[in-house]
Order: sequence, then structure tokens, then C-alpha cells
Amino acid sequence: MDKNKNDINELNEANSLLNQHLCNFISSKFLFIYRDLDGTEISQNKYAELCGLSSSTLSKIKSSKGYDMPLTTLYNICRHERCSLKEFFDEFEGKYGKSILP
Repeated sequence: MDKNKNDINELNEANSLLNQHLCNFISSKFLFIYRDLDGTEISQNKYAELCGLSSSTLSKIKSSKGYDMPLTTLYNICRHERCSLKEFFDEFEGKYGKSILP
């Protein structure tokens, strides 16, 4: 049973690390400076509104601890940024690799 508990702990650590990397990547790619579709700098609240999200969700993503975000949140950000999920994850894998281990 200890082996099973260790496996679960390792999986939780890997998931946590993945969430941190994913949030850091989103923050650096899209949330460093908020822009509307015309490229004009806007507030976090306005950006959240354009993405159909709450401002607090963006704050959670920008947190250094990361955030276990639903795929729909990522989709809404990518939709606003006119970036397909494929493009997003290709770039993410290019930066972090295909296997993220603690």
C-alpha cells in the first residue's frame, strides 16, 4: 500500500508542476501586458471581460503557485488571442518538453 501512496504523491507532484509551468507560460505569453484585439493596452478587468473570465481567475493564473485551471479557461484566453490550442501546446511543449517530471 505504501508504494501506491508514493505513486499517488508522485503523480500529484507532477500535476502540480505541470500546472505551475502552464500558468507561468500563459502569464508570460498573454498576461504580462493585457491587450485588446487591436493591440491597445488595457486593464486586467477589461481583458478578463473580453475573455469571458473573472479578473480573479487571471490573478490565480499569474500566481507563482499556479492554478489547476479548467481547459475552458485556457480556451477562452487562446480564443481571445487568436491562438489555436494546437499552436499553444506546440509552443508549450517546445519550451518545456513532452514529459514534465518533478
